[in-house]
Amino acid sequence: MKLQITVLMLALGCLLRAQEHGSIAGNPFSTPKDVAAGAASFRSQCAACHGAEAVGGTVAPSLVSGTFKHGGSDEALFAVITKGVPGTPMVGFKLNGTEVWQLIAYLRSMNIAKAAGQATGDAAAGARVYEANHCANCHTIGATGGYSGPDLSEIGSHRSLPQIESSILDPDIQVEPDYWSVKARTKSGQDVTGRRMNEDMDSIQIREPQGHLRSLRKADLASFEIVRKSPMPSFKGKLSATDLQNLIAYLASQRAIEGEGAK
Repeated sequence: MKLQITVLMLALGCLLRAQEHGSIAGNPFSTPKDVAAGAASFRSQCAACHGAEAVGGTVAPSLVSGTFKHGGSDEALFAVITKGVPGTPMVGFKLNGTEVWQLIAYLRSMNIAKAAGQATGDAAAGARVYEANHCANCHTIGATGGYSGPDLSEIGSHRSLPQIESSILDPDIQVEPDYWSVKARTKSGQDVTGRRMNEDMDSIQIREPQGHLRSLRKADLASFEIVRKSPMPSFKGKLSATDLQNLIAYLASQRAIEGEGAK
């Protein structure tokens, strides 16, 4: 009973975070052990139709592209696995919640592992797109870049191609709390902005655009708000189709060094 309550609380926490951000906050069962369990479930339940490596079979599509016809969110995948798709060979599977999450974790790992190899763009040309659009003002790759956006040095090890594309075209779709920002005005009239680093009852700590850390006493502020949107503008309509695919290929090529382990 205690284990069931713990699992329920984990799932509820995930759903609450998803509602708060307007997007999937994360699979509660996504450790390497969960991925291995999901792989075993896939081999026994899914491989006959989707192929042993999830690349597709005679009656079922590939699952390694990261693009899913019936929705790519974790909720959509959960529904397809448990309820099936009417009018297709895909039937619902009677798996418990943990097993479904583990299967989703395995599919995500396959999407990400194969992302760089499936990218249709030119990574070298994408590096030039990255530079021309001043992405390094906010993002870091290697030892170079800014601090107001996520470090992209290993993004190819953590995101599928559709996730990378979505982050470029619709950056507000998922903004982790670590990248919420703060807009404040001191009682002396100074406007202050920065990335929210920490907050307690009496103060809020931010990293200013120049990279400086600063602590603000709430008693000294006339106003402040936490902005849960991404500071990054959408590039929808601002990049040609070719430039977009090249940029995706470049970001997908930024991967963890083999042997050091992906985060």
